[in-house]
Amino acid sequence: MRNTIRKKGEIKILIFCFILGLWSCDSDLSKGILKLIYEVESFDREKGKMRVNFNIENNTSESFKGGNWELHWNQLRGFIDSKTLPDGVNFEWVNGEHYFVLSFGKEWSLNPGEKITISVTQSGIMDRLAMGPVGAFIVNNKNAYDIETEIVWENAEGVDGLEIPSAEKRYSEYEGLYQLHKKDIEWVVPTPDKIKMSGKFRKKDTKWNLDLDKDFSMQKNDINTLFDSFFSLPVTDTKNEANFFIKHDKGLPNESYKLSVENAEILIYSSSYSGVVFALQSLRQIINISETEGSDWPIIKINDKPRYGYRGFMLDIARHFHDVKKIKEVLDIMSLFKLNYFDLRLTDDEGWRLEIPGLPELTSIGSNRGYSSNQKNTLIPAYGSGATGKVKGNGYLSKQDFISIIQYAKRLGIKVMPQISFPSHARAAIKAMEARHEKYMLNGNESAANEFYLSDPEDQSEYRSAQRYNDNVICICRESSYRFIEKVIDEVAAMYKEAGVDLERFSIGADELPYGVWTKSPKCDDFMSKKENAIKNLDQLYNHSLKRLKSIFDRNNIKMAAWEDILLNHSNKAQSETKIKQEKFDFDVIPYVWNNTWGDGREDMIYKFANLGFKTVMSNSSAFYFDMTDDKDMENYGLNWSGYVSYRDAWGTDPDNVFGNYSLNQKHNITKNYIANKEKLNSEGRKNFLGIQSQLWSETVRSNSILDELLLPNLIIFSERAWVSQPKWILENDPVQQEKKLLIEWNKFTNTIGQRTLHLLNYTFNNLKFDLPKPGAIIKNDTLSVRVQFPGSIVRYTTDGTTPNKNSVLYEKPIKIDTSKSMILRTFDNQGYGGRSIKIK
Repeated sequence: MRNTIRKKGEIKILIFCFILGLWSCDSDLSKGILKLIYEVESFDREKGKMRVNFNIENNTSESFKGGNWELHWNQLRGFIDSKTLPDGVNFEWVNGEHYFVLSFGKEWSLNPGEKITISVTQSGIMDRLAMGPVGAFIVNNKNAYDIETEIVWENAEGVDGLEIPSAEKRYSEYEGLYQLHKKDIEWVVPTPDKIKMSGKFRKKDTKWNLDLDKDFSMQKNDINTLFDSFFSLPVTDTKNEANFFIKHDKGLPNESYKLSVENAEILIYSSSYSGVVFALQSLRQIINISETEGSDWPIIKINDKPRYGYRGFMLDIARHFHDVKKIKEVLDIMSLFKLNYFDLRLTDDEGWRLEIPGLPELTSIGSNRGYSSNQKNTLIPAYGSGATGKVKGNGYLSKQDFISIIQYAKRLGIKVMPQISFPSHARAAIKAMEARHEKYMLNGNESAANEFYLSDPEDQSEYRSAQRYNDNVICICRESSYRFIEKVIDEVAAMYKEAGVDLERFSIGADELPYGVWTKSPKCDDFMSKKENAIKNLDQLYNHSLKRLKSIFDRNNIKMAAWEDILLNHSNKAQSETKIKQEKFDFDVIPYVWNNTWGDGREDMIYKFANLGFKTVMSNSSAFYFDMTDDKDMENYGLNWSGYVSYRDAWGTDPDNVFGNYSLNQKHNITKNYIANKEKLNSEGRKNFLGIQSQLWSETVRSNSILDELLLPNLIIFSERAWVSQPKWILENDPVQQEKKLLIEWNKFTNTIGQRTLHLLNYTFNNLKFDLPKPGAIIKNDTLSVRVQFPGSIVRYTTDGTTPNKNSVLYEKPIKIDTSKSMILRTFDNQGYGGRSIKIK
């Protein structure tokens, strides 16, 4: 159906271009020909409403006849009040968060050159552009065309109520940040445990003769590959003239290392291959920074070790797809900053992103989004994927792609944990297997149709998931559902085997199981009624399912991991539930504890699980979710359901004691009495605390540049907290003194990022679009003063109302200005790449 739509549209456009001969046309109507202008007239924060105009312009040669055309789009915030629609216009919420349709009756034709305006009231406030309409398209006689979308909001009534951070507010937030001399900042991030600078420099080597310890001979090929990838110097194995030594030291803890850059040689000591990798990454930083600063190599000694054995990052490629090339770049960045676990979220409601041999529908249906009149041969558009899925809506990793990712990660000292959600967040799998079921039923093969069927077609249960789906949970009362997940696990395990890598851990996700599932499922009623199952209620039913899943993993000698939801009571409290269920699965599953919003009573859940005896990983949503936006800036990407998380908040969160930072407690109104009633990590629990993991969920990650912006420098800051030992300032009991000590360390670290690490990224990787926060500024006594988030960053400005570019006037120190002029400032890196600009009122 989708290909048919595209071909019909292409024919019409080619005729249009041929007849008129006036435009350079292609097969995409979205390029300024059809346009949606979404105009906000007013924001009413008190009532949580907006008054908006949908302006639809038709500058094509096509006529959209009333009764035959519709406007489709996604919008995370802003739900149309149907009572405010004009006659002849109907609103439909299709499913999810949120796929909307406006259909136009006979009196609402849109002819060439015309524009129509629909004024409506919407509940919910679009407090960031990413929350507004995205992925808009027109459907005309069942032909779909992506259209351009423009959001107009700056002059809306009530815009001040959005509390968008001003330049003055940012200036205040950056208080205490000032540029340090380079001798006072670090060469390596995360900061090494012990580092000794001689103050001297040596000339750069022109080649390396490597003496590799025989204990690392099994990894020789991988180590040689790392040298080729990390450095531009030629490397030989001439031991009698060696100037680079890699030695095995069994006395060093796993992943730790010693690195010495001496006058005539370089030495690395480690007990493990991963320690060698991280030593080489430190050397890579030192050498590349030397190149960016035009200096010789510093003579330096480093003794380094990690705080936590588990230092993870999760990337969601289900909501928006990122290909093997981008994933490998992410892995390289992870290894550079010494992270060692990659949690790859391969499936969700909006996409199945891994080829599974024998189940082609998972990718032919489950990895494609777009318009379909019957909603059967493709997933519905989501998160702005438009009429045909666009670049990030569609796509999947082939079996060979995935194998290459596993192998690439291993070489970098990283273990990959696949995450395939079961039974929640499974709409893509469900719809794919429904298509498979229908195909075989039409062929009269009922046995094949039911082999991997995931639905109970007679289920009348009513629920809405956290992302507003009413059909995204697998029926756990069908034997075919377990055949399906076992098939998937077996195929994934086979990929690891082919890659020559052990599959140690597999996450079933299983977060946000909606309340109300299976309550009106005849299949489940029948299953529970059988005496041999001895199941009395839905809680027991779900525990039975989890035990079955665990038994599959146990047979394959794989550790089952999941979000902590599987260990909590399933109740109408949904994501606010704090009661741990009686079933503990012999403490043999690994909960990743994510739901830690400040003030919601769940900040100590990780400590409860660890103290009980579960091996645990902290995935704190209020500290380590890179998609939690940092403030109320209208141009930010990401979400804020777990609060606004600044870089300082993430850096200042101590995993062992989240209440240890007094400034964070104050920011979130956390009182001493509140803290006194929370559980603390005890000595036994500390042994079960494996480490911490950062997450990047991709609802708003519609491009590689957005991924870069949310990933960096977030990942750099997270790595500091994951690798470096507990900061001394957290042990200070006086809040005033703690803040002083914290700010000294924060200033040093932000200087390292601003003066060195961002330059390192530019030198090491191609065209990364990392975040360059807007500068802060004040005008006092006609004098402009500026501060930046990362001291050492470049600030340029204009006074004519235009956006500064890399050639605009450089701000160097406080200056007298003409306050009658419009002043705009913008942060730049050393390559001329600029962040978003800010205007001084």
